[in-house]
Amino acid sequence: MNMLLSAEGIAKSFGATQVLSGITLSIAPGEPVGLFGPNGSGKTTLVNILSGLLLPDTGTVRFDGKEITRLPLDARYRLGIARTFQIPHPYPALSVREAVRVALEVNTGKRDEEGGAGKEEGPAEDLLDRTGLFNQRFVPCAQLSQGCLRRLEFARALACRPKLLILDEIFSALSAADEGDLTALLRAANRDEGAAFLLVSHNPPLLKALCRRILVLEEGRIVRERTL
Repeated sequence: MNMLLSAEGIAKSFGATQVLSGITLSIAPGEPVGLFGPNGSGKTTLVNILSGLLLPDTGTVRFDGKEITRLPLDARYRLGIARTFQIPHPYPALSVREAVRVALEVNTGKRDEEGGAGKEEGPAEDLLDRTGLFNQRFVPCAQLSQGCLRRLEFARALACRPKLLILDEIFSALSAADEGDLTALLRAANRDEGAAFLLVSHNPPLLKALCRRILVLEEGRIVRERTL
């Protein structure tokens, strides 16, 4: 099977500290994969490299048949790699709808025009409705609850019609209700649109419920792989 994402020999150091050492992994089209490991094991550094936020010191990353090792985050987004962040940092002065429109514009290169003050339909509104944020569309991002921030992260990720979602602790610090809603959204993206995902989480039961395969990262190396 041709892999959607493959990384080989990924290494990264910060000064004298070796954070990742010889990471090799692959994700098939539509495959839900989990990434588990203790704090400081290198999980966020790895997803930053896979998503284009950081460059590796050594190693290669390929996506959908193309080498993308040195492509920046925005270029990978347009190829269909979307990511969320462990700590959401939306544009605080923008409304929820404006934040989603920015993500759509980055993906398409075109502005999602309102077409009039009363317009309440379009790509941004569809995403807001899908993620349960339509009623908060005019709320400034700075005023959102943690649950709504996570939904906004997911809505912005979906704006690129992703082939791969890279989700860094997106379920962290959520209520049971918000976790259930976000779980349903992720399953729908995987089932209905065929989006693969790499889910970083400290929650083993959640990973087992959502993923077919779990990678365990310790001290910058993948030390175990479990197929469920």
